[in-house]
Amino acid sequence: MTGPLVSICIPAYQAERHLRHTLRRVLNQTADSFEVVVLDNATTDGTAEILRDHADPRMRVVRNSEVLPLVDNWNRLLSLAEGTLVKVVCADDLIRPDAVERQQRILMSRPDVSLVASRRHLVDDDGVIVALDRGLAGLFGPQDSQKVVRNVVRNGGNPLGETAGAMFRRADFERVGGFDGRLLFPMDLDLWIKLLKLGSFFGHSESLAAFRVSRTSLSARVSRVQYQEQGLLIQQVIRDPHWQIRRWDTTVSAVGAPLAGLRRALLFGATRLGATL
Repeated sequence: MTGPLVSICIPAYQAERHLRHTLRRVLNQTADSFEVVVLDNATTDGTAEILRDHADPRMRVVRNSEVLPLVDNWNRLLSLAEGTLVKVVCADDLIRPDAVERQQRILMSRPDVSLVASRRHLVDDDGVIVALDRGLAGLFGPQDSQKVVRNVVRNGGNPLGETAGAMFRRADFERVGGFDGRLLFPMDLDLWIKLLKLGSFFGHSESLAAFRVSRTSLSARVSRVQYQEQGLLIQQVIRDPHWQIRRWDTTVSAVGAPLAGLRRALLFGATRLGATL
């Protein structure tokens, strides 16, 4: 095989606060065939300098000449990937040293699996854990895609987690058309559901990633728009005959969606657990 097996893709915009920590975690992977692709979205802070300081033969840095909208930036980033497998790690998130190795092993040994994901810790701006081992309840090991998507509907949120905890095939990403920005906030979950039309799911019971619940990050905002977009995505899934969503699932979803929003909001007032990642 020529080229890297895995592309770890990092979208970076005004990322100076956490980028160093993220790069250290990404470059310290135990896997032996990966590249790191960073797309600098025309940043004006210290991001470019940090990237120069962390120059590595495994890392490619591309800079946009002007700021692109989030979904366009992410799709461009993945178009730069050369690996068979892809993991997207935001510039403030973290992954465990064995994350890539563990997840590539599943995808390379199980061609039926189109998406692998792990549980994740949630950390604040200082790297202090605010919640341990979140997500994937009842979805560990190999799972039928219909069971997984029904779980998503009943949950009302994103039980599969954010991109740092996931890995998928680049060919599958291209096949489903990449990220769809019409529903911006749940665009990761929208991608997971589309990928699950192509194969089954595998869930790691261990936390291989940490998602940062920064009050300033787009992905952590709690807003009416976010709640509405999540609801629209769930309704799309319910109407899709492929998933054969049952009436009981939709009934539970009506309760699950508000609870998911409440759980997310409570994270910002969570008591620190004391450990630092």
